[in-house]
Amino acid sequence: MSASPDNADSADRAPWIARVIVRRAGWVVLGWVALTAVLNLVVPQIEEVAARDSSAMVPEDAPSMVAVTAMGEAFGSGESESFVVVAMERTSGLRPADKQYAVRLSRELRADESNVAFVQDVRRPELLDALTSRDGEARYLLVGITGVTGAPASIRQVDAVRDVADDHRPDGLAVAVTGPTATVTDVATETEESILRITIVTIVGIGLILLVIYRSIGVMLLILTVVGLGLGLARAVTAWCGIAGVFTVSTFSGSFLTAVVLGAATDYAVFLLARYHEGRRDGLDADHAAALATSRVGAVVAGSAVTVVLATSVMALAHMGIFRTTGPAVAVSVAVNLAISLSLTPALLAIAGRRGWLEPKPSRVSGVWERVTGLVAARPGRMLVASLVPLLALAAFYPVMDKSYDLRDAQPEETESNLGYAMLDRHFPVNEVLPDYVLVEADHDLRNARDLALLERAAASAEQQPGVVLVRGITRPLGRPIEQASLSHQSGIVGERLGRAGERLEEGEDGARRLVDGAGQLSTGADRLASGSGRLAGGARQAAGGAGRIADGTGDLAAGIDRLLDGAEAAARGTGGLRAGADELAAGLDAAADQVALAVDGLGMVHDALATKSLTCGLDPACRQARDALRQIWVAERDQLLPGLRDAAAGARRLADGTGDLAEGLRRLRTGLEQARAGADRLADGQRVFAARLDDLADGASRVAGGVDQLADGAGQVAGGTEQVASSLPELRRGLQEAAAHLRRTARVGDAPAVGGFYLPPTALERQDFAAAARLYLSPDGRTARIAVLGATDAFGREAAARTVELEEAVAEAFRGTRLEGATVSTTGMASTNHDLADYSAADFRLIAICALVAVFLVLLALLRSIVAAGLLVGTVVLSYASAVGLAVLVWQVLLGQELEWTVAPIAFVILVAVGADYNLLLTKRMHEEAPDGSASGIARATIATGGVITTAGLIFAASTFAMMAATVTTVTQVGFTIGCGLLLDTFVVRSLLVPALATLLGPRLWWPQRPPGKRVAEVAAS
Repeated sequence: MSASPDNADSADRAPWIARVIVRRAGWVVLGWVALTAVLNLVVPQIEEVAARDSSAMVPEDAPSMVAVTAMGEAFGSGESESFVVVAMERTSGLRPADKQYAVRLSRELRADESNVAFVQDVRRPELLDALTSRDGEARYLLVGITGVTGAPASIRQVDAVRDVADDHRPDGLAVAVTGPTATVTDVATETEESILRITIVTIVGIGLILLVIYRSIGVMLLILTVVGLGLGLARAVTAWCGIAGVFTVSTFSGSFLTAVVLGAATDYAVFLLARYHEGRRDGLDADHAAALATSRVGAVVAGSAVTVVLATSVMALAHMGIFRTTGPAVAVSVAVNLAISLSLTPALLAIAGRRGWLEPKPSRVSGVWERVTGLVAARPGRMLVASLVPLLALAAFYPVMDKSYDLRDAQPEETESNLGYAMLDRHFPVNEVLPDYVLVEADHDLRNARDLALLERAAASAEQQPGVVLVRGITRPLGRPIEQASLSHQSGIVGERLGRAGERLEEGEDGARRLVDGAGQLSTGADRLASGSGRLAGGARQAAGGAGRIADGTGDLAAGIDRLLDGAEAAARGTGGLRAGADELAAGLDAAADQVALAVDGLGMVHDALATKSLTCGLDPACRQARDALRQIWVAERDQLLPGLRDAAAGARRLADGTGDLAEGLRRLRTGLEQARAGADRLADGQRVFAARLDDLADGASRVAGGVDQLADGAGQVAGGTEQVASSLPELRRGLQEAAAHLRRTARVGDAPAVGGFYLPPTALERQDFAAAARLYLSPDGRTARIAVLGATDAFGREAAARTVELEEAVAEAFRGTRLEGATVSTTGMASTNHDLADYSAADFRLIAICALVAVFLVLLALLRSIVAAGLLVGTVVLSYASAVGLAVLVWQVLLGQELEWTVAPIAFVILVAVGADYNLLLTKRMHEEAPDGSASGIARATIATGGVITTAGLIFAASTFAMMAATVTTVTQVGFTIGCGLLLDTFVVRSLLVPALATLLGPRLWWPQRPPGKRVAEVAAS
């Protein structure tokens, strides 16, 4: 096969890099093989790198994630980022060994600090009972882990919990770890396990398609070699980027990377192979054909790859982890394969071409493309309509697309998380482990009656929302308000007690009558006491007068004693008339002693009367003081004055009788008189004090008399008041009975939602039977409360997601105008997470779509240098995407009754737009070469030349994406179906009919603002 001079010159004018690659083909191949081998040996596999990732499926600043973090800090250790549920079931009834297993499991999980941050306390019987079903056949245990839901770290931790749960499990007890985090783990695990199956199916499918189309084992092996090396190197480079921190690699990165690389690398190899075959048909040798193919198609391949790289790179701007970790990985992989396609593929073409392994076979479909292009050229308007009608009809289903966020349906029913859900659904209320949590964060302690009543008000408001079947919280731990805390219940109790009080009043009416009689007797006795007190006052006045006279007599006595002393002195000095004086003195002293004796006896009688006969003197302080002073006088006269007078009289007699010594007698006389004088002085002082005290006694007695008069008046009033009380008791009893009846009526209506009476004293939180609920729904510091809301619909569904907004608004409204109006109200849980997922994914989709379309337009504009062509091709790409998604909606949603997973539309958009732009670019670039003047014939030639290539590439890429349907995860299956259908529509409708028809109708305007070339140039291009 000889080459024409023009083609030979073209090959010689190929870029020097293409010529070097062909000449050093062996070294190029060895270099790529060595690089791929070394990187795969040195760099860990992408699955291992992905396992180190901690990126969340939902952004950490999403409201639901912020709330779950706050809830973990308030109710747990603050380290829990997500939660799983260990479900246990024994259909014959739980046994004591199962209880011991739950306690031991809690202890062992709590000891695993590297994976577990929180374990629900089940050591106390009442706590374990709260987690046990009513039929006694199932229970569950809540476990917090440190990994964020969807992150590979959480996947590893869920597996660790499952390993611990499986250990020591009693025979016959079914155990499954479930919950949202476990669900995501099972989805990721199923996806990862599907990669190998997808890869095998893809490679086999590509090989069969290549073998059928090219009928050459050499071609099949060459393309599979390029694709295999490209995939291996792309995985290694992506893993290295993940280790180096260039971008994050997740479990989903590997699966989507594999599908895209297999399709894109095959497309690029097919593009080069098609131009190589053209060169061989034109008579070029293998080396020149390989170099020419690289120079002619290199720009198209580079443009196609750059389009994919830019379209997928913008996914790094997304908030969602699946987009942020998948897009950059695909972009790097495509860039790696671009380098392989422009170097390794030409080298292999040259090596295999020299040995004759890649010789082109006669095409069996060239006549088909000639007929199709002839029909388009002849009737472009009709073909435009014929292509638009099915595309628009399918695109009409796009707006009715319902997105699913239920990851349970996205995985097989036999996964452990789904088995756990089914286990719990058989024994617990709907969504028992998937509640919506309303979190209330206040700036003060909520453990007071007013705030607890407001929390009950919020719970009642949440309960009124459509679709809510059960609400639990601190005021209703079992799903209904605490009966003892309702005002109706308390009013009923008060009413009953008032009724019993009325009955006791009726029984006490006889006692009240007796009280009236006693009050009358008290009044009579008080009158008598008043009369006696008056007489006491008069007697005290008389005694005070007598005491004064006694005091005067005592003064006279003292004066007489003074005279006796004077006389004794005179007797002592005089010697004459001694006997007569002594007799006279003795007689005077005896008379004085007799008088004193009479006074002593009188005072003794008075003192004895006051001490033993008077009852009131002991009660009156003044009387007691007077009595004590009287006793002092009596004792002084009796023990000092009277004996002294007697001794003095005896001495005088002895002196008179001459029976004693005169001097001794005088001495004794003087001593006795001095003793009598001292006694007389003390007697005078005592009598004066006694007189004063008797005056005080008289005054006190007068006051007592006045007080007793008042007592008598008061006793009379008591008697009258008691009579009134006794007479009013029947009326009081009737009033109590009426009040009791009213409170009982209040009890009957007080539980109505409109009334909402609630009172829970803070001391109730300290009760043992209430402590478990307090720990579940109120933080230890009392500043954070959570309300668990169980919905009637699927917690993963759209209705549940929309309900979370209504719940948050309802609780906030319940606090409006109260002391909790400033509290932070937020929601979390599966439904809240899905609500945030919908918001963030929609925002990410808008961002990705705009950026991808702009990137594709700019690449097309740079390569085609035509605004019209670039804009037209972008429009066809969008229509092709809408038709593909519409077809997916028709098949999955309308015919199969299964909603599309939320990731399908964004991922399909990026891939279809990027790959569709590849095919557009290949076709329009050839159109620009064949028809720079926009001629219909040139457009037909371009369509014929690229028809087979685009068809082959489209079939191969579609096969690689359809291979994703071999996965067990519905998400991957639907993405593969949608992209595959989109590629087929793009291959057989858009690229074959729609774009050629539009180009023919537009003619030279297709290349605006470029000017049409001259006639000579057009003829040269046509030749």
